[in-house]
Amino acid sequence: MLVAVTAACVPAISAAAATAAPAYSVGSQLVSDAFSRTTSNGWGAAPVGGAYAVNAASSFSTASGVGTMKFPAPGATLTASLPSVTAADVTTSATIDVPTIPASGNGVFAGVELRATGGSYYRANIRVGSGGVLTLTIVRVNGSTQTTVAPEVGIAGGLKAGSAVQLQFQATGSNPVHLQARAWVAGAAQPGWQLTADDSSSTRLSGAGSIGAWSYLSGATPVQSVQFDALTASALTAVVATPAPAPTPTPTTAPAPSVPAPGPAPAASPSIDTTGTRFTTGSAPIGSTSYPVPSGAIVVSPSGSDSAAGTLAAPYATVQKALNAAPSGATIVLRQGSYHESLTVPGSKKLTVQSYPKETVYLDGSTVVSNWAQSGSVWKATGWNHVFDSSPTFTRGAADGTTPGWQWINPAYPMASHPDQLWVGGTAMKQVASAAQVTAGTFFYDTAAQTLVLGTNPSGAEVRASDLQKAITVGSAGFTLKGVGVRRYAPSVPDMGAVTDYQGGATFENVSFTDNATTGVSLGGAGNTLHDVTVARNGLLGVQANYADGLRLDGVLASGNDAEHFNTSPVSGGVKITRSRTVTVENSAFVDNLSHGLWFDESVYDLTVVHDDSLRNAGNGIVLEISAKATIADDVVSRNTSDGLKLDDIGGGVQVWNNTLTDNTGRNLDITQDARRGNNASDAGHDPRQAFPDPTMTWITGPDTIRDNIVSGGTGNCLLCVEDYSHTYSAAQLGIDPDDNLYRRPSTSAPTWFAVWSRGAGNPAVYNTLAAFTAATGRDAHSTLVENAPVESTTQLDASATGAAAALPAAIAALVGHTAGTAHLGAW
Repeated sequence: MLVAVTAACVPAISAAAATAAPAYSVGSQLVSDAFSRTTSNGWGAAPVGGAYAVNAASSFSTASGVGTMKFPAPGATLTASLPSVTAADVTTSATIDVPTIPASGNGVFAGVELRATGGSYYRANIRVGSGGVLTLTIVRVNGSTQTTVAPEVGIAGGLKAGSAVQLQFQATGSNPVHLQARAWVAGAAQPGWQLTADDSSSTRLSGAGSIGAWSYLSGATPVQSVQFDALTASALTAVVATPAPAPTPTPTTAPAPSVPAPGPAPAASPSIDTTGTRFTTGSAPIGSTSYPVPSGAIVVSPSGSDSAAGTLAAPYATVQKALNAAPSGATIVLRQGSYHESLTVPGSKKLTVQSYPKETVYLDGSTVVSNWAQSGSVWKATGWNHVFDSSPTFTRGAADGTTPGWQWINPAYPMASHPDQLWVGGTAMKQVASAAQVTAGTFFYDTAAQTLVLGTNPSGAEVRASDLQKAITVGSAGFTLKGVGVRRYAPSVPDMGAVTDYQGGATFENVSFTDNATTGVSLGGAGNTLHDVTVARNGLLGVQANYADGLRLDGVLASGNDAEHFNTSPVSGGVKITRSRTVTVENSAFVDNLSHGLWFDESVYDLTVVHDDSLRNAGNGIVLEISAKATIADDVVSRNTSDGLKLDDIGGGVQVWNNTLTDNTGRNLDITQDARRGNNASDAGHDPRQAFPDPTMTWITGPDTIRDNIVSGGTGNCLLCVEDYSHTYSAAQLGIDPDDNLYRRPSTSAPTWFAVWSRGAGNPAVYNTLAAFTAATGRDAHSTLVENAPVESTTQLDASATGAAAALPAAIAALVGHTAGTAHLGAW
């Protein structure tokens, strides 16, 4: 069963309203535009709603009753807003036409924005993918951070070129903000609300804002256009009912504190959406843990003094003082507050740093900026002298690569590697390259003038900017950090992370790494553990690990990472692990990362991925690449923008048992071989600690045992996909062995083929049905194929899974926690 869960804090976005929303009646019309005019270099003005502001005038035109957005290139985003219209409780609708159905890539996105202000807004958008697959999503954008409010849901398949889609979206209320959206093919009956969500997060958009039309073209989809018609918006007015008298509350008395009351707690980090995950994962809320304070602990407090004794009664003021003074084996306890420090853990000291029971403690790399003065349409703060290295790769000073598909920086996000960060009232601003580009929601750092230039009015809001690059550099084995948040540091890409620990034996428990400019935490050495850890909204990666043998991730939540939109290759996403042996990732969730969710690469040997969810990531859900020996069991991999589970050049034997792989935009299960070989020294990715050639690292796929999985839906071209792009090995030679699986597809031709099956030389064989595939290969003889199957949630799939299942062997049963011999389809 899938349930919403608690992560770093109680989920603030619910895909279904917890209580009934107030009733609303339609009021005054705010926007009405039938596009019955002819314009170029813009959309002109709506008869009701005023003039449009567009972000690329040459891409906009109106004629023949439609407003056209013509994408200049793949990866382009186009927006037409109505700044003179402002509303909070509002309903809007539009007719959207995609003249050409995409043949490749992730397709065309188009929708409407509500409550847009300062670079933040709610958006409902449709997506038209290859084959005419139509889906609907609701998101919230806060500056450079996008959060899925209601996950993508399938609307229709087989949409034809020129078909019109009607979209309706409305927002009401302030806490929570109630959002509803629906879409349908023009001519069909209007459905009920298909997506409904309540947003009570700290970054919700409670006030009024403008209305706009938006579109985006996938980077792998050829250039085309999208058209809008009948764009309307109306105010909504709450229908007030007379409330019943409230009961009189029973007064309570709070117990007296046993220690002096701490100062005010730092502001909490924005909420993280974990909609769809199966279990509680990630850090406990910072400030909620209760680690015992051992006798003789060294104590630090923001109100202390570094000339004090470092005791509970006379604490130190800085964490670095405590680290320097502590003997090996000591525990350092941090009292409530924010510590604005860059720490070095001395070598030869095994130390523990933890929060005081029930007190909120952050290491914070930002400081308040208050000397703002308005200058025309922008605001400036002088005297800012923090210049950070903007090298785009792990090699300081090196330029980005030039090989297509192997560059760090996405041209659409040229400032990704610049670590400067700024927040207004907790909302992240987007950095731009010049003062002339500054608009609402953006900022520029003029290094020559030592001046920050901001496009959002800072009046009445706390403005913070990052001025420290590293939080902790660990110089000794066995370091432990518990119950502490690490946020808003500005490490450059070659700094490797806000926290770096390459000594081994480290434990990070109930720690959150959030809103850091590149990577949250980077690990090396043997025997490291991340237990109940959150990594969220970091600019490049949540967790990076290299030469990290015996690494264990247990209860890790990785969400919203690659917030700066680095390319998916060579490095970005939730978690990336390289050149390590005997790695376990369990009870964890990889959700809404803007690249891959969980990625193993470059000679990882003996890895286990069990009881994990990888959902709605903008790259692959789980990808294993040029590595060997793996077990993938009891995982849910769903609604990722690329492949679900991708196995690329994975030798040494792979066990794939009891996973639910569903509705991924690429291929749900993609098993591939390419030209890379473990015995070729010129191929990158070898582990130099091992003999060459390493007999455990052939980088030749297989043998793969694939049992008791549910593979359902999706818009890729096959349900079971096995290809050798080097045209060397057949699937049989690779040892690909699927059986006792449940396959589902929405029609007999979507995906196009049941299976793509490598024949070695030449093109692979393709089979339209399970029966044809089994007759030709002898594989999947006990599997089930359900066709004309409606789109269902993974909960429904688990509940309705019917078909043959193989009995769990003892080794797999021990991993998944079920009795050997159990027969079950999909994840539990």
